[in-house]
Amino acid sequence: MVTPSPRGAVSRAGPATHAVETSTRDKGSATAAAAAAAGRSTKKNRASSTIRLAFEVWGWVCVLILVYGMYEGLDERRVHMLNVYYQAPVVVTVACVLWAHNLQVWHRLHLTPSPLVCFGVEHDDSMTFERIYRLAQASAVALLTSMVLFLFTYDVDKPFAATSILMITYVLPMVFALWPNKTKGFGQLRAYLRRLIYNCATPLARPVGFADFFFADILCSLAKSMSDLERVVCSVRHGIILIHTSTGRCGDRSWKIPAVLIVPSVIRFLQCLRQYSDTRETKCLYNALKYMSAFPVIIISGVRHSIDHDDWTFFWRPLWIGFCVFNTCFSFYWDIKHDWALSLFGDASRRAEEKIPFGLRERRLYGAPRVYYRAICLNFAFRIVWTYKLASHLRHHSAVLWLVTMAEATRRFLWSLFRVEVEYLRLH
Repeated sequence: MVTPSPRGAVSRAGPATHAVETSTRDKGSATAAAAAAAGRSTKKNRASSTIRLAFEVWGWVCVLILVYGMYEGLDERRVHMLNVYYQAPVVVTVACVLWAHNLQVWHRLHLTPSPLVCFGVEHDDSMTFERIYRLAQASAVALLTSMVLFLFTYDVDKPFAATSILMITYVLPMVFALWPNKTKGFGQLRAYLRRLIYNCATPLARPVGFADFFFADILCSLAKSMSDLERVVCSVRHGIILIHTSTGRCGDRSWKIPAVLIVPSVIRFLQCLRQYSDTRETKCLYNALKYMSAFPVIIISGVRHSIDHDDWTFFWRPLWIGFCVFNTCFSFYWDIKHDWALSLFGDASRRAEEKIPFGLRERRLYGAPRVYYRAICLNFAFRIVWTYKLASHLRHHSAVLWLVTMAEATRRFLWSLFRVEVEYLRLH
């Protein structure tokens, strides 16, 4: 019997050993590459955190400058101009924060699929609450910076610098929102927003989806901001600073203000007609009547400045109040009965038979009945003051108007929580 030599044994073991060594080197290279990638990611995250911190600090510095200026160095005229020119973008930023809050609520419910499926959004990454919060934060800091620059550049005799800042403040967000590209992240959001705007601009051209009338309803709550935008455009176009908004070509007497205020209601009215044409459901006509009831409120308020005081006091004002009451009550009923699908205005005996909590429904996503009762009360309270956002003849009460506008934005996004809930339960 021939015994293999040690050299032979080594020779036969060589390939296996080489393979092990190669595998070890590959694993080592992969580990090194992963470590390098982790290091780069850590550095990137640190840089991002540093930039974000600096951004936040600058925002608070702007707040301090504005607060100090308002109480020490600014006259009433400049404070009034800040109210006129920056109310619209501030309200839109607040709306962005409220929408992010809604997304966060749905995220914490751990629903599968996400309620975003109601809007036709396939992936949650295209609209996360973290991303919307960051967008709102960036918008807030940019607005604060613009306010500070506006105050330091304002000159009644040389308004070019101030109006240029205003133009940049309004144009850049629009460019960012509507810029056509196919990148991930905000690119997807921009594409989605462009599609919604186009669908709302052509309400009769195609069947109305959930996202279409949902977005149009949000525009109804932002009607006051849209009219403020028209005022700013008028001011920048004519190169003037609105020191007093009661007079002038861009003042409260302009017919363009009620014309812009009525646009969201007209869009929803036409959407309801299109829905009736597609479904033949009578409910769509009643919904159209709800939005049409806002027309006389806006129109009568718009012509207030051309009506004699006695005629306004004894005829037009009572008529205006009557339309306001009708629209408020009808809208509140529609919110509870149809949009939220609650049984507050339903059959009490049926609720007792089905053992449903008073005024609610059997299937609910948000748990305890007290959540729904609080939402009903807040919705009613905020509905009562809605006329301020549509009444151009009440705009001299700037502080109250700010509060009412914020209340309406809060009511709308509170409404959206339960409106999306109903649609989600219908689909699942």
